Amino acid sequence: MSFTDRAKIHVQGGRGGQGCLSFRREAHTPKGGPDGGNGGRGGDVLLVADDQVTDLTTFRTRVHHKAQVGGAGEGRNRHGRNGEPLQVHVPPGTRVLRDGHEVAMLIHPGDSVPVARGGAGGVGNRAFRSSTHRTPRETIPGEDGEEAWIVLEMRLPVDVAIIGLPNAGKTALLNALTGAGATVAPYPHTTDEPALGPLEDDYGVIHLVADLPGVAADGTERRGAALGQLERASVVLHCLDSSDPEDPAVRLARVRECVARFMPQGAREVVVATKCDLAPAPAQADAATSVETGEGIAGLRAELIGWLS
Repeated sequence: MSFTDRAKIHVQGGRGGQGCLSFRREAHTPKGGPDGGNGGRGGDVLLVADDQVTDLTTFRTRVHHKAQVGGAGEGRNRHGRNGEPLQVHVPPGTRVLRDGHEVAMLIHPGDSVPVARGGAGGVGNRAFRSSTHRTPRETIPGEDGEEAWIVLEMRLPVDVAIIGLPNAGKTALLNALTGAGATVAPYPHTTDEPALGPLEDDYGVIHLVADLPGVAADGTERRGAALGQLERASVVLHCLDSSDPEDPAVRLARVRECVARFMPQGAREVVVATKCDLAPAPAQADAATSVETGEGIAGLRAELIGWLS
């Protein structure tokens, strides 16, 4: 199953329990009064950040999430139990949107937010008794729980994002910088989901580097693209294949247009020429590298650590 960083799900709070219609009937008490209890409240739906969940793939098939209904009231003034809340586990870094607006951001494990409240419990006939109304037969049913369609967007804690056209050497650069060991092949679209690698600075702090697939050769966004993971990056490495005969300025513009809506404000963009063992780096490059010869790799790694520290 491939990596999924966006999902749309339906959530519904539990319905409140029914209020009870009942009259006390005991020996020697032929005309006992009303004793119908209230219904319990329906359960809430809660989103909970869980670091054991890595992405949103499970929500491809688990779309509907409904909390438990409240218990019905009973005679002898017994109230119904409240419905159990339903906890829906999502990865840390999940943004919650409703009607296109952000309502919550779950950053740390254990963070939680209610997204659908349970309905109020019904009212039994005991509550309607008065000095002038000795035998009430009125009850109030439980209320429906809230329901809504919400969108979940997961954002990895990416420090450095690597982007570029297909076969521009993105994954090879990731491996050279971090030792990630991601699969590299000499054909486009080898990487279908983000490949991640650690970059450790001199103080032992680990920075997350990600190769983000998603830009097609024509500069459009591929289906299932993970370009949204750019949003938390501090540094964006834009790979530019030195051996590609097409005008490098045209290639740069095509990728930048594709990722423009995801680019984080204030992020440092660095154009990295790759495969410089095959051809000279274009003038637009800020750094020249070759994974085959090791050219420029150590220098780029040192600069990244300096920018992130």
